[in-house]
Amino acid sequence: MTPEKPRSAKRLIDWIWTVRDEVPVPDGLGADEALARVSPAFESDGYSVQPTGEGLAYANPSPAAQDTLATFEKGALRVEETATGRVLRYRLTSRFMLFCFLLPFVFIGFGQLTLAVGAYQKAQAEAKEKAAGAKKDEKKKDEPVLTLHPIDKFLGAPAPEKPKDGEGGSRKRKPSATAAYVFSGIFAFLYLVGRFLEPWLVRRMFRRRLAGEG
Repeated sequence: MTPEKPRSAKRLIDWIWTVRDEVPVPDGLGADEALARVSPAFESDGYSVQPTGEGLAYANPSPAAQDTLATFEKGALRVEETATGRVLRYRLTSRFMLFCFLLPFVFIGFGQLTLAVGAYQKAQAEAKEKAAGAKKDEKKKDEPVLTLHPIDKFLGAPAPEKPKDGEGGSRKRKPSATAAYVFSGIFAFLYLVGRFLEPWLVRRMFRRRLAGEG
């Protein structure tokens, strides 16, 4: 009973990047023949296949994009007897799914950090402006009145204007977390595709090969 507890606890986590499923083996098809029918799926460049006692294990660190198993760089398959007949059981793992699951949280964290830093900088700027405003009020009392020279008045020159506060300065851009949230949404979408669509495509591929269609 004790060894089963860590295994069950691990399954509560590794479902994020692991797919476990089974496909029924057609009646009359032996275990060796069933494995022989699915083996061509691992004959492309980059695959390394190792026979096991009950099936086979494969690894492909850099699968081709058009490969049905491109999302799953490692896996193990075996044929087992059940009450209803033989089934091909497989366990596939994917680093792509793990990264796509984690990255949305990372980008959300970046977005929240950006907003927090922006709020802190805004508070600091407002405190400085408040202190500077008090000094400006004192300076305005001592500012000389700007007047035109009599000759300039005769020539029709416009009256001098007081410089506007902040003139020549650059506009400060408000910090935004929009980009971080957009990337978070993109990777969350990719994870959902990898978690539901890709396993369905793999299951269909194994079913067809067992049926002798591919």
